Parts: sequence; structure tokens; C-alpha cells
Amino acid sequence: MNVDYFTLLTTAVAGKGAAERDKIYRDARGLIARSNLTREAAALHVSALEAAVQRIESDLASEELNQDESTAAAELLSPGIDWKRVAVIACAIVAVIGLSVVLYQFLAGKRGSATASRGREEIIMPDLKPGVDGGSSAEGLPFALQRQVVFYRTTVIPGSIVVDRENRFLYLIDSNNSARRYGIGIARECLKSGTLYRVTNKLEWPEWKPASAATAKETAAFRPLAGGPGNPFGARALVMDKPDLLIHGTNSPKTIGHLVASGCIRLVNEDVEDLYRRVSLETRVIFVS
Repeated sequence: MNVDYFTLLTTAVAGKGAAERDKIYRDARGLIARSNLTREAAALHVSALEAAVQRIESDLASEELNQDESTAAAELLSPGIDWKRVAVIACAIVAVIGLSVVLYQFLAGKRGSATASRGREEIIMPDLKPGVDGGSSAEGLPFALQRQVVFYRTTVIPGSIVVDRENRFLYLIDSNNSARRYGIGIARECLKSGTLYRVTNKLEWPEWKPASAATAKETAAFRPLAGGPGNPFGARALVMDKPDLLIHGTNSPKTIGHLVASGCIRLVNEDVEDLYRRVSLETRVIFVS
């Protein structure tokens, strides 16, 4: 997809009012909707179009703000200025800024408390037993946790993986400010891992073994399990350059979106298979919070 929507739309809306610009944007969206593109290609076009619209409107808003500021400055410098009125306005601005600072500090503290509370209260979702197949798809999960192409503005190189630990999403970065997003489950051990890794190996239907931290009773109950349906590591695994750090499938799709008991970063099997096909060795993996 090599359509430069920003240049095309900038030319089309030059000198137009808000209502006229909105009509041009709607016509562009309609043209994509009526095209014979595949669903994924159309989604990428829509993402690129919306990014161009947002950039154009932001630029226009900045221009209008600069014009307003220039006008206000000219009025302040003109003869016959009402200094009393200027003083009142200045005091009001200072008061608003002070109130904004206080409000920000309050909300930041409240958010921090909520995050800490979440960390204390979040429970670990139990897994199905090894060998029990809970399904391979995201069907039944909230829509946000299902695989989809989304708008994602970032400076990360396309082809890289970004893992959002707090919001339980994995992004495969694409060009044109878009990304393929997958819902994930994450083990507590991976919540505080580092930030930058690379994929060193790719495995199909990896063998599962009880974690080294498992109790003797658990190790005796759960023997190593060969790859196949019901395997806790699922259909595929991407191994990173740190021991025990991997992105893998699962036999417990209902744990996606939650803190989990084992593994590291898990996706439903259909999603990890999709990711596996799109990722090569040496792919960068970036963890963010």
C-alpha cells in the first residue's frame, strides 16, 4: 500500500471550511469501503486515511491557534490598552494553571493508588490441567482481546513486537501507523522482565515440562507432555534470548487478558500460529508497561 493520503487530502481540503473538509473525508472513506480490497488491506487503508485526517486537522488547529495568538498580541500592543482588564486576565490564567497542577497531582496520585490496588487484588487465573484441550480460538473472549488491525503510532521499526504488559496486548508493528494486535495472558515472572530482547528460535508444538519452581507433588502429578492439543505451551513458541522467556500458545484460552500461573506471554493457539508465520528470527521484542 503506497497511497500518500496526507498529500492527497492536504491538496483536496486546501482553503476549505470544516463542513467541506468533513465531506471530502467521508467521500474518501466511502471509496475505500466500495473498493474490492481484502478486509485486511482495507483496514490498513482506513488506518492510513484516519492518520492523515488527524494530522491535517491537527496542523490546521495549530495554524488557527497561532493566528489567534498573533491577533491577541497585536491588540495588547495597540494604543489605548485597558491595563486593568489585562491584569484580571493574567490573574485568571495563573489561577487556571495552578488549579490544573493541583488537579493533575490529585489524579496522578489516585491513578497510582488504583494501579497499586490492582497489583494487590489481581488474582492468577487457573489453567486447565496439562492434556486438557480448552480450544484454539479467541471465540468467547471480549472483542478487544481478539486479533485485529489497529491504529498504532510509534517510532518502533515495522516488523518488531511490542508487549504491553499492563494492558495485556501484544502488537506486531506494521507500516503506516498500524499494528496487528493480539490479546495475551502474562505470568507474574514476566511482569518485571527487561525491555528489549530478540527472537532466537521458533518452535512448532513445543514439548511442555513443569516449571522448575513447581513443588515435588506437582512435578510428580504432571509429567512432560509432547506437543499436541492440550499442551500448555500450545501450538507454537517464539523463544527469546533470555532463559525461560518466550511467547507461546495455550490450552486455556479463557486465561487471555489475565495474570496467569505459568509460561510467560501466552496467546490463543490460532493467534500464536498467525504471529509465528509473520515473525522471523532476530525480530526485536520490546516490553512496555
